[in-house]
Amino acid sequence: MNDENALIRQAQRGDQKAFLRLLERYDRQIMSVVYRFTTDQFDREDLYQEIFLQCFASIGKFRFKSALVTWLYRIALNRSISYMKTRTPVAEFKETAAPAIDWEQRQKIQAVRSALNRLTGKQKIVFHLHYIEGFRVDEIAEILDCSPGTVKSHMNRARVKVREDQEVLAWQTT
Repeated sequence: MNDENALIRQAQRGDQKAFLRLLERYDRQIMSVVYRFTTDQFDREDLYQEIFLQCFASIGKFRFKSALVTWLYRIALNRSISYMKTRTPVAEFKETAAPAIDWEQRQKIQAVRSALNRLTGKQKIVFHLHYIEGFRVDEIAEILDCSPGTVKSHMNRARVKVREDQEVLAWQTT
């Protein structure tokens, strides 16, 4: 039994320290999900706390049929979707620090970023999980409780929407 499985079993027996150590391992990934759903810091904190509490309350139901990170992502996504249905739209993709690039290149990046921000629902989630977080199609299917074909379909639609976006087309034809 590996260290993670031992921690899971301890957490299932009520060991709060073991649960916290598990959550610390995946804290960045869970926060990355939260950041996709809201730009408001207070909403982020509330949502993260709700996810944390739901994971703690549900750890006894974890059956080792999937990786713990997959299970945590599924809870985080489902909780985020439920939480945000009554709040703001999915957060925009933010510009990250990049090396100095010319004006034209910056315009191209902004066009793609804007196109990504126009993606909705599962297309945006699938895009983020695959291209940003690095999950494989089968892992995303497990997280979203759908078939790999459905994931591929959402990914393909997202790629087509980005390619056909007017801002992206404008710089491709110049």
